[in-house]
This record gives sequence, C-alpha cells and structure tokens, in this order.
Amino acid sequence: MNNNRIFRLSLPSLEGGVGGGSVGPSVWLFLELVVITIVAWVVVDPAVVNLYYLHLPKGYDSERFVYAEIRHLSHSEPVVGDTPIGSQLAPWLTERLKETEGVENAYCYGLPYNIPSSRYSNQVPVCRENDTIYVACTRFEEGRHFFETFGLRPLPGSPKAEELSEQKEAEKGAVLSESAAKYVFGTSEGIVGRRFTVLNTSNNEPEHWTVTGVVADAQHQRYSSLHSMIYFPNYLGTTPSFIMIRLRKGVKPQKFVDEHAADIMSTVQTPFYRIKKMEPYEELLHREDLQRGLPQKTNISLALALFFLANLSLAVIGMVWLQARRRTEECGVRRAFGATRLRLLMSFLSRGALMATASVLIGCFIYFQYAYSGYEVYDGWESFKMYTPQINQPPLSDQTWVDHFWPHFLIVSGVVYIIILCTVLIGTTIPALKIINTKVTDALRDE
Repeated sequence: MNNNRIFRLSLPSLEGGVGGGSVGPSVWLFLELVVITIVAWVVVDPAVVNLYYLHLPKGYDSERFVYAEIRHLSHSEPVVGDTPIGSQLAPWLTERLKETEGVENAYCYGLPYNIPSSRYSNQVPVCRENDTIYVACTRFEEGRHFFETFGLRPLPGSPKAEELSEQKEAEKGAVLSESAAKYVFGTSEGIVGRRFTVLNTSNNEPEHWTVTGVVADAQHQRYSSLHSMIYFPNYLGTTPSFIMIRLRKGVKPQKFVDEHAADIMSTVQTPFYRIKKMEPYEELLHREDLQRGLPQKTNISLALALFFLANLSLAVIGMVWLQARRRTEECGVRRAFGATRLRLLMSFLSRGALMATASVLIGCFIYFQYAYSGYEVYDGWESFKMYTPQINQPPLSDQTWVDHFWPHFLIVSGVVYIIILCTVLIGTTIPALKIINTKVTDALRDE
C-alpha cells in the first residue's frame, strides 16, 4: 500500500460527518436530522405538555373518596316527627354515614362545582395596593366538614381544619390557599387576621374580608395548574344534592362500594330523599375527562410520540450504519498506525454529537420562526403557536412554563435535543463497535 493510498484513506475523516466517507451522504444525513427536528417539535410538544399536566399533584386524596348523589323523592317537605328536611339533611346524613365501617368523614353539598377538581371556577377581583387582581374562588357550605373531608392541610399558624369548616358567612372570614396568599399578600406566613378587599361583581361595592387560615395548595381543575384559591364560607340553607365520602386509610373505594353501597342506599334515606348512586370518585373524574376528550388527547399525543421515536431510531440507525460501513477501511488503517478502539469510538461519537447538535439548532431555529410569528401579549396572557390545552385557563398567578413563550420553547427544545442526540449516539455506537472490533487485515481488505 503506497503513501498516496494512505493519504486518501485518512482525508475523509476530516470531511465526513457521523460516518465520514464522502461529503454527500453526510450532508444528506444532516439535512434529514434538521427535518426530523422540526417534525419532532410538532410531535413531542403535546406529549410533554400533557404529561406535565397529568402528573401535577392534586393536593388531596382523591383515591380515598366515594361519590354519592341524592335523589329528591318529593318537592314538598312536611315535618314528620324527627324526619330531617331541607338543610337539616346534611348533618343527619353525615352522622349516619360516619357510622358505616371504613368512613372517616363526609361532606354534603348542593352545587357540583364547589369542590376541588371541578371543571368550573369563578374569579373575584381583589384590591391589592394600587391595582386589582383576579383570584379564583370557591364557596364551601359552612358547618359541613369541607376542609377535613377533602384533607386540605392548614399551614403552621392556621386553625385546624375542623375550625375552618365551621366558619360562618356572616363573620366575613375567608381561607386562602398558599399560592393565593402569596399572590395577594406576597407571603403565606403571618397573614392570619389580616384583611383584604373584594369587589362585589353585582354592585361593584367593596367587601372587606379577614384571613382566617391558609391551607396547602390543591388542584381545582383537571389538567390545569390552577392552585390559587380563596375559600369563602357560604350559608345556602338548602337540601344537599351530592355527598363526598372520605374513607379511612387502607380502605379501597371500589371494595367499599361493593360491600356497603346497597346497605347504605336502603337504610340511609327518608320519605323525601334517598341516595340513588354511589361510585369511586376517581371513576367520576375519569368519566368527565372522557366527555371532554382529555385522556384521548393525551393518549394520542403519547402514541404519536412513541411511534415517531421508533421510526426515528430505525431511520437514523440505518443511515448511520450505511455511512459507518464506508469507514471500515479507514479504521483499519488508523488501528494499524496505533489508534486504540476507545479513541476510534470517541471519534465516531463526537462527530455524531456535533452533527446532532448542529441539526437541532437549525431545526429549532426554523420552528422558532413559526411559533413566534403568532406571539402576542394581552392583559398578561401570552399567545403563541405552541401547544396549550384549552382547559388550562388559570389566573395569572398560576401560570407555569407552559403559558410563557421562552420557557415553553426552551424546555421542549431541550427535550427534542436529548431525543435526537440519544438516537444519533445509539445509532452510531452499534455499527461503530462492530467496525472497530473488525480485524485489521479484514478491515484493510474491505472496499
């Protein structure tokens, strides 16, 4: 073998990409990775966002709940002995249910959206220094064990959950979540007893409320980052229509329903009301999510992402394998001149990493032009052409990285880069190990 042939074999290592060899195949692989990066953005963005919302902590033990509905048998409610009527039904039902084995507490309520994880939430204007902010709110029915049933944990310095549940609407005391406290007062510590002003939306008159407690954050909308919440006591004086039953630790909701539902529905009733339906609360949430198509969207986005990753891996590994085969003879020459297997492997991987990094930078820059073309800011909300679920409309205080352009773009770009880089490195390592372990004499004969 003459010196010219040795020089010709060494030169492609400076020109080639992942696989070395001629410039053409490396350029095609580079362009392919740029296109793959753009497609990856479209596919990975919904999957990352949906997974983020899916794993947000609820802040309460929904797996310990059984949901029940009350059927009104008659619109007229004459007093018959000790038969509970109207608002008297709630404490009577609560005490009867707490006598059932496995029940820790129960909350009877009349409106379906005044509970955590409801799809609905109202916002109230709160006066803060020289401006007005909007904070989500819910109204719990006073004296019906709201906080202890849902397990909303009071922070240090706040009264116990039982005391918070007993507040009266007339006393003008409200409970704030930790996030709401920070949004309104700038801190969640030492604010019990402080006052804040809410504008009555019906007459625009100010109402002064006192902070009676601060509880840990809880998720108040499914697939949402809504955590800032003001809990106002509310006296309705009406008959409850729903019951949330909190089970003791270790009691399985489905097993509880199977064993006790029939007995409860037959015995815990009056001539005017009866419990018509009981089911694990998680089933109710899942059914409501299905009606809104949320699990379907999440499953479709994850399925597309997995399908894309599988095809990406096969395509990149195949292309890199073909290009790496062209370097078999070159590796043989370099090993003949003393190059170690580790050095050859690192050469393969460093070129693969360089090409993946460059292609992702260009691909993300191209997608950036598209995403930023729809960028607008209106009343603190940022609008752009990246994935955001329709269900996620929390107040400004509860916005997360998903709702802001730059964190959203950079986080998903980072995920795309990791996917592309890992795929290229794995696709490079497999043929590289085979090539560098080839005998030198066999490699030199490979054309």
